[in-house]
Amino acid sequence: MFGENTLQDMFTIFKREMIIFKANARSNLMRSIIFPLVILVFFGNIGNGTFNSPVAVTNLANNPQSINFINALGKDNSLTVKGVVPESTGLQMLQKGTVSALIVILPNFPSSAQQDSVYVYYSNSNLNTIGESVSYITSIASEFDAHVGSSSALGLDEPSPPSSQVALVSTSAVSISYLDFLVGGVLAMVAAFGTVFGGGVSLITDRQLGNLKMFLVTPISKAAVILGKTLYSTTAAVIYVAVALIIATLMGAKIAMGIAGLAWIIAIIVLISLGLSGVALILANKIKKFEVYTIIANALVLPLWFLSGAFFPPSADPAWMQLISNIDPLTYAVNGIRYVMLDGYFPVNAILTDFGVMIAFAVIAVIIAIKTFKKTI
Repeated sequence: MFGENTLQDMFTIFKREMIIFKANARSNLMRSIIFPLVILVFFGNIGNGTFNSPVAVTNLANNPQSINFINALGKDNSLTVKGVVPESTGLQMLQKGTVSALIVILPNFPSSAQQDSVYVYYSNSNLNTIGESVSYITSIASEFDAHVGSSSALGLDEPSPPSSQVALVSTSAVSISYLDFLVGGVLAMVAAFGTVFGGGVSLITDRQLGNLKMFLVTPISKAAVILGKTLYSTTAAVIYVAVALIIATLMGAKIAMGIAGLAWIIAIIVLISLGLSGVALILANKIKKFEVYTIIANALVLPLWFLSGAFFPPSADPAWMQLISNIDPLTYAVNGIRYVMLDGYFPVNAILTDFGVMIAFAVIAVIIAIKTFKKTI
């Protein structure tokens, strides 16, 4: 796609940007980690509670104790009971993403013979956060001398099966630390702001100082300018994320996948940063003033970050927000990091989906950035 000269020019631009970055490394790092540090300190120790997660309940017992149990589930707003429904309806709600879990109260509730009297269904898409809800449901059930027998994963593409046909999945390995949950959103934020205020700002600064005009009167490829700044933004984002991850680890966050998880996290950050760098350069191609660029970049990145599920599972959002979350590239970056941080493994279907979306986003954004740069200058 690009000739040897273009690649050489790209690395020349990249080296120039990294020299400038190194000269301002201290201020760049401080600016990039203060906000995530504040978030981790103030929100990372909230505890192991759930986050207003929406659930449906099937009450097969229909006795006073089961009704009191349902009322207790929402007593402190940790769970939001969307409705007491038949099991088939609850499973349909779960498959559509209306709720994050279905709690089935069995006819023997509460059981005095150490028998299971509560089941919890959840979708594979919520596997990385369901540990919070299961832990909370179990604690409430224990107040009624009831037992949560098992937690069952239901694939979103599966038909609604009866309880006995759902494959049981142990939740013992699922992290229930909100700090670990939060880290995925924080790393995505660091990457997002690091890239948006990297290459885009650099391009506007070069234009204002006249450096860009000097680049373009030389034989240097115009595509190389965009690619060089994209590579610089991505590299800077990886550095920022590495620092943020070290801070999170020192605060007690754990990567369930271990050392291998670091490679996955870096790959995710590289891909999402490439795409966001392209978006930043598209904006910088059209916007001449730094102040205007800052306002528009913030207005674009902040909603995308919040809607990615940075603080809460997207299933807790209203339906219209969930639709936006489904097309938000940051959602897939956050999901990928959380599989690594919380679950200790990366399901093949999730790898294909998350990386597929991020690769498509990166390719499209960078190509558009190159095209708009050629048309604008």
